[in-house]
Order: sequence, then C-alpha cells, then structure tokens
Amino acid sequence: MTRFQLVFRENGVDRIETHDNNVAGEPVIDGKLIVDGEVYVIRGVEWLLTADHIGDTKRFLCTLVAQPVED
Repeated sequence: MTRFQLVFRENGVDRIETHDNNVAGEPVIDGKLIVDGEVYVIRGVEWLLTADHIGDTKRFLCTLVAQPVED
C-alpha cells in the first residue's frame, strides 16, 4: 500500500489529506499516476499538483487552477 499526502492550498490556508492506494507503487488519483506539474480534477475542481516530498513521505501541493462552474 502507498501512502501520500495532498496539501490543498487555498486563500493562504493549507488543508492536508492523507491517502492510501490499495496497490503498491506510485501514488494515483482516480487510477491516474500523479505526475509533478500536471493538472488533476479532484471532486470536480482542477488542481495543479507539485511534488513537495518530505523525507519518505510523498506529498503534493495542490494549487487551485479553476473554480468549479455553478449551474
């Protein structure tokens, strides 16, 4: 199992989520390998993920790309 952190940075506030993959290997979001500098949609919102590993902890800073569109 692979454990990693997503650090959502919004309005100067960090919200940290710890995730566990069910398989060994590199961290994934919705089955897609996390690649440094790529944009991912997480809960309907686009985030730019940047690697910020601390020691053995895989960690990614998530910077808001676009606000969700409301109907």
